[in-house]
Amino acid sequence: MRNRISCSAQQLSQLEPDMVKSVVGGHVYKLGSQYLSESRVRIIDAHEGQINSEVDGTYGVYSQTIRLKSGTLTTKCSCPASEQPFCRHCVAVLLHYFHSRSLEEVVVEPVQEPAKEPVKEPVKEPSKKPAKESAKEIASDQSASEPQAGSSHVDFKFHEIGAFVDWIHGAMEALAKDKPLPNLPDLPPGAVRSWTEAIQDLRVRYQASEEERTQAQTELRDCQNRIATLTQDLDKSTSEAKNYKVKYAEMRNELDRCQEMLENHAVVLKERDKYVDQMNGLRGELLRRGAELDSLADSLKQVSSALQAATPQPR
Repeated sequence: MRNRISCSAQQLSQLEPDMVKSVVGGHVYKLGSQYLSESRVRIIDAHEGQINSEVDGTYGVYSQTIRLKSGTLTTKCSCPASEQPFCRHCVAVLLHYFHSRSLEEVVVEPVQEPAKEPVKEPVKEPSKKPAKESAKEIASDQSASEPQAGSSHVDFKFHEIGAFVDWIHGAMEALAKDKPLPNLPDLPPGAVRSWTEAIQDLRVRYQASEEERTQAQTELRDCQNRIATLTQDLDKSTSEAKNYKVKYAEMRNELDRCQEMLENHAVVLKERDKYVDQMNGLRGELLRRGAELDSLADSLKQVSSALQAATPQPR
């Protein structure tokens, strides 16, 4: 039976018993723990990425291969069980490996192979050389194996040393005047030539580092100038912001004053409307009284006309 599930652990030793129990369930976990307590597990090969093992099951010995790679736990067991996501035998193996904690603590039990008969080596007869000759050979071997004291591993030639000294003097003068080094002397391959090449290489690397340092200093000055400019712009912006804040406060006060004036104007408009209503009432009253006076005047005219008509004319 082979199964594959996603796993958050990076190593097999990080699969704790509680984690295994939460995955397989209490019943399968209990059976696996029982197999572990009964010492049925044998680890054949194990490391943090894979375990090869055997477990004594109910009907025989079952083989397991448990692999953890890229967040995926793959379990394979030769048992016929249908337990999911993996069987009790794999549970027992994981518990065994967890309790072992490390490869040094895991008990590895390789498969026993049939014993082989030892191979008999022929007995060599002792050499019949004289004792004096044997001692001479041993002494010669020791003298050949030991290096001779005072021997030099590098063969120097005086003309190479002289050429190197002349070149190094010229190189020191060139360095003092910050000029290019003189051309390398025509020397055969060897230690002295390697010295000159090493000094030339150091000079090239020094010049490259000086160029990089100069460039870095230039970039640093540019950055400092930019920072100074940005600082000035920031100070200017801060000053303008303060001025805008003062103007905003003034405009806010003016707005409050205008708002107050609008409220007073609204009160005045209400009073005016009240007086207009009163004047309209008075006007209506005056018109009514005028109509009454006109009617009274007409009545008086009629009475006057009647009196005139009733009064006899003098003869």
